[in-house]
Amino acid sequence: MSELTDELEYIFDWLVSLNPDYLNGYNPGLTRQKIDEIIKKLPFNLSEEIYELYQWRNGCAYDYNLPLREFFFPEQLYSGIPIPFCSLQDSVYIYTTIREATSDEYWNQKWFPIGDYEGKRMLYVIGDLNPSPVYLWDVGCLDDSIRVYKNLTSMISVIAECCELGLYQYIPDKYGEDDDMVIRIDEEKLELEKEIYRKYNL
Repeated sequence: MSELTDELEYIFDWLVSLNPDYLNGYNPGLTRQKIDEIIKKLPFNLSEEIYELYQWRNGCAYDYNLPLREFFFPEQLYSGIPIPFCSLQDSVYIYTTIREATSDEYWNQKWFPIGDYEGKRMLYVIGDLNPSPVYLWDVGCLDDSIRVYKNLTSMISVIAECCELGLYQYIPDKYGEDDDMVIRIDEEKLELEKEIYRKYNL
Protein backbone atom coordinates (compact mmCIF):
# COMPACT_ATOMS: atom_id res chain seq x y z
CA MET A 1 0.00 0.00 0.00
CA SER A 2 1.04 3.59 -0.55
CA GLU A 3 1.52 6.18 2.18
CA LEU A 4 -1.92 7.63 1.45
CA THR A 5 -3.74 4.30 1.75
CA ASP A 6 -1.72 3.38 4.86
CA GLU A 7 -2.76 6.62 6.56
CA LEU A 8 -6.40 6.22 5.49
CA GLU A 9 -6.43 2.73 6.98
CA TYR A 10 -4.91 4.04 10.21
CA ILE A 11 -7.66 6.67 10.55
CA PHE A 12 -10.35 4.11 9.73
CA ASP A 13 -8.99 1.68 12.35
CA TRP A 14 -8.92 4.54 14.86
CA LEU A 15 -12.57 5.34 14.14
CA VAL A 16 -13.56 1.70 14.54
CA SER A 17 -11.71 1.57 17.86
CA LEU A 18 -14.02 4.36 19.06
CA ASN A 19 -17.16 2.64 17.82
CA PRO A 20 -17.27 -0.67 15.90
CA ASP A 21 -20.33 0.56 13.98
CA TYR A 22 -17.97 2.75 11.97
CA LEU A 23 -17.08 -0.42 10.07
CA ASN A 24 -20.27 0.14 8.09
CA GLY A 25 -19.94 3.92 7.91
CA TYR A 26 -18.30 4.10 4.47
CA ASN A 27 -19.08 2.66 1.06
CA PRO A 28 -16.72 0.03 -0.41
CA GLY A 29 -14.02 1.29 -2.72
CA LEU A 30 -14.38 1.42 -6.49
CA THR A 31 -12.29 -0.19 -9.19
CA ARG A 32 -10.27 2.10 -11.42
CA GLN A 33 -12.51 1.08 -14.31
CA LYS A 34 -15.63 2.10 -12.37
CA ILE A 35 -14.04 5.44 -11.42
CA ASP A 36 -13.27 6.10 -15.10
CA GLU A 37 -16.87 5.29 -16.00
CA ILE A 38 -18.31 7.67 -13.36
CA ILE A 39 -16.04 10.62 -14.27
CA LYS A 40 -15.97 10.16 -18.04
CA LYS A 41 -17.95 13.38 -18.71
CA LEU A 42 -15.76 15.61 -16.55
CA PRO A 43 -13.79 18.16 -18.61
CA PHE A 44 -10.53 17.35 -16.81
CA ASN A 45 -8.54 14.48 -15.32
CA LEU A 46 -8.38 13.66 -11.62
CA SER A 47 -5.09 13.13 -9.82
CA GLU A 48 -3.76 9.71 -8.86
CA GLU A 49 -4.40 10.61 -5.21
CA ILE A 50 -8.12 11.01 -5.91
CA TYR A 51 -8.19 7.66 -7.72
CA GLU A 52 -6.50 6.10 -4.70
CA LEU A 53 -8.96 7.76 -2.30
CA TYR A 54 -11.97 6.36 -4.13
CA GLN A 55 -10.39 2.96 -4.59
CA TRP A 56 -10.00 2.90 -0.80
CA ARG A 57 -13.61 3.92 0.07
CA ASN A 58 -16.40 5.57 -1.92
CA GLY A 59 -17.52 8.18 0.58
CA CYS A 60 -19.90 8.04 3.53
CA ALA A 61 -22.63 5.43 3.65
CA TYR A 62 -25.87 7.28 4.23
CA ASP A 63 -27.49 4.88 6.65
CA TYR A 64 -29.02 6.99 9.39
CA ASN A 65 -29.06 4.06 11.80
CA LEU A 66 -25.27 4.35 11.94
CA PRO A 67 -23.43 6.69 14.32
CA LEU A 68 -21.87 9.92 13.07
CA ARG A 69 -19.95 8.78 10.01
CA GLU A 70 -18.54 11.97 8.60
CA PHE A 71 -14.97 11.82 7.42
CA PHE A 72 -13.79 14.57 9.74
CA PHE A 73 -11.15 17.17 9.04
CA PRO A 74 -8.90 19.22 11.36
CA GLU A 75 -9.36 22.74 12.63
CA GLN A 76 -7.34 24.23 9.78
CA LEU A 77 -10.68 24.18 7.97
CA TYR A 78 -11.94 26.91 10.33
CA SER A 79 -15.07 24.91 11.00
CA GLY A 80 -16.71 23.30 14.00
CA ILE A 81 -18.75 21.08 11.68
CA PRO A 82 -17.24 17.99 10.02
CA ILE A 83 -17.35 17.94 6.22
CA PRO A 84 -18.67 14.56 4.99
CA PHE A 85 -16.58 12.62 2.51
CA CYS A 86 -18.69 12.48 -0.70
CA SER A 87 -19.18 9.40 -2.80
CA LEU A 88 -17.72 9.86 -6.27
CA GLN A 89 -21.23 9.79 -7.75
CA ASP A 90 -22.29 12.60 -5.38
CA SER A 91 -19.14 14.58 -6.17
CA VAL A 92 -19.84 14.43 -9.90
CA TYR A 93 -23.47 15.39 -9.29
CA ILE A 94 -22.49 18.36 -7.09
CA TYR A 95 -19.89 19.50 -9.62
CA THR A 96 -22.32 19.25 -12.54
CA THR A 97 -25.12 21.02 -10.66
CA ILE A 98 -22.92 23.94 -9.63
CA ARG A 99 -21.39 24.31 -13.09
CA GLU A 100 -24.82 24.42 -14.73
CA ALA A 101 -26.15 26.98 -12.25
CA THR A 102 -23.23 29.39 -11.90
CA SER A 103 -20.63 31.41 -13.77
CA ASP A 104 -16.86 30.97 -13.68
CA GLU A 105 -16.64 33.89 -11.26
CA TYR A 106 -18.43 31.80 -8.66
CA TRP A 107 -17.16 28.28 -9.33
CA ASN A 108 -14.14 27.45 -11.49
CA GLN A 109 -14.81 24.70 -14.04
CA LYS A 110 -11.84 22.67 -12.73
CA TRP A 111 -12.85 22.67 -9.05
CA PHE A 112 -13.88 19.14 -8.06
CA PRO A 113 -15.51 18.58 -4.63
CA ILE A 114 -14.51 15.62 -2.47
CA GLY A 115 -16.28 16.76 0.70
CA ASP A 116 -19.51 18.71 1.10
CA TYR A 117 -21.56 20.07 3.98
CA GLU A 118 -25.04 21.03 2.73
CA GLY A 119 -23.64 22.90 -0.26
CA LYS A 120 -22.32 25.57 2.09
CA ARG A 121 -18.82 24.32 2.76
CA MET A 122 -16.76 22.13 0.46
CA LEU A 123 -13.33 20.62 0.13
CA TYR A 124 -12.18 20.47 -3.45
CA VAL A 125 -9.20 19.63 -5.62
CA ILE A 126 -8.20 21.05 -9.02
CA GLY A 127 -8.68 18.99 -12.14
CA ASP A 128 -5.60 18.31 -14.28
CA LEU A 129 -3.21 18.91 -11.35
CA ASN A 130 -1.35 15.83 -10.17
CA PRO A 131 -1.16 16.03 -7.23
CA SER A 132 -3.58 18.83 -6.48
CA PRO A 133 -3.67 21.06 -3.43
CA VAL A 134 -6.81 20.68 -1.31
CA TYR A 135 -8.88 23.83 -0.90
CA LEU A 136 -11.76 24.90 1.31
CA TRP A 137 -14.66 26.82 -0.19
CA ASP A 138 -17.11 28.35 2.29
CA VAL A 139 -20.08 30.26 0.95
CA GLY A 140 -20.71 32.10 4.20
CA CYS A 141 -17.32 32.88 5.68
CA LEU A 142 -14.65 33.30 3.05
CA ASP A 143 -14.44 35.79 0.21
CA ASP A 144 -12.15 33.49 -1.72
CA SER A 145 -11.14 29.88 -1.57
CA ILE A 146 -7.96 29.17 0.35
CA ARG A 147 -5.42 26.41 -0.04
CA VAL A 148 -5.77 24.26 3.03
CA TYR A 149 -3.32 21.43 2.32
CA LYS A 150 -0.40 20.93 -0.03
CA ASN A 151 -2.06 17.78 -1.37
CA LEU A 152 -4.38 14.98 -0.27
CA THR A 153 -1.58 12.85 1.20
CA SER A 154 -0.42 15.74 3.40
CA MET A 155 -4.00 16.30 4.60
CA ILE A 156 -4.55 12.67 5.50
CA SER A 157 -1.11 12.51 7.16
CA VAL A 158 -2.03 15.45 9.41
CA ILE A 159 -5.29 13.77 10.44
CA ALA A 160 -3.58 10.41 11.07
CA GLU A 161 -0.86 11.93 13.26
CA CYS A 162 -3.46 13.90 15.23
CA CYS A 163 -5.30 10.62 15.85
CA GLU A 164 -2.09 8.85 16.86
CA LEU A 165 -1.14 11.56 19.36
CA GLY A 166 -4.59 11.79 20.92
CA LEU A 167 -5.50 15.27 19.73
CA TYR A 168 -9.08 14.33 18.93
CA GLN A 169 -11.84 13.60 21.42
CA TYR A 170 -14.98 11.49 20.91
CA ILE A 171 -17.55 13.36 22.95
CA PRO A 172 -21.34 13.87 23.23
CA ASP A 173 -22.73 16.56 20.95
CA LYS A 174 -24.03 19.33 23.19
CA TYR A 175 -26.39 20.45 20.42
CA GLY A 176 -27.78 17.02 19.51
CA GLU A 177 -29.56 14.10 21.07
CA ASP A 178 -28.13 12.52 24.20
CA ASP A 179 -26.62 9.63 22.25
CA ASP A 180 -25.08 11.75 19.46
CA MET A 181 -21.29 11.67 19.51
CA VAL A 182 -18.93 13.96 17.66
CA ILE A 183 -15.19 14.08 17.10
CA ARG A 184 -13.56 17.33 18.14
CA ILE A 185 -10.01 18.45 18.72
CA ASP A 186 -8.89 18.86 22.30
CA GLU A 187 -8.64 22.66 22.54
CA GLU A 188 -5.67 22.37 24.88
CA LYS A 189 -3.72 20.74 22.05
CA LEU A 190 -4.34 23.27 19.29
CA GLU A 191 -0.70 24.40 19.22
CA LEU A 192 0.48 20.84 18.73
CA GLU A 193 -2.00 20.43 15.88
CA LYS A 194 -0.58 23.54 14.21
CA GLU A 195 2.91 22.07 14.49
CA ILE A 196 1.74 18.85 12.84
CA TYR A 197 0.05 20.84 10.09
CA ARG A 198 3.25 22.79 9.38
CA LYS A 199 5.28 19.57 9.36
CA TYR A 200 3.34 18.25 6.35
CA ASN A 201 2.46 21.46 4.53
CA LEU A 202 5.55 23.70 4.45
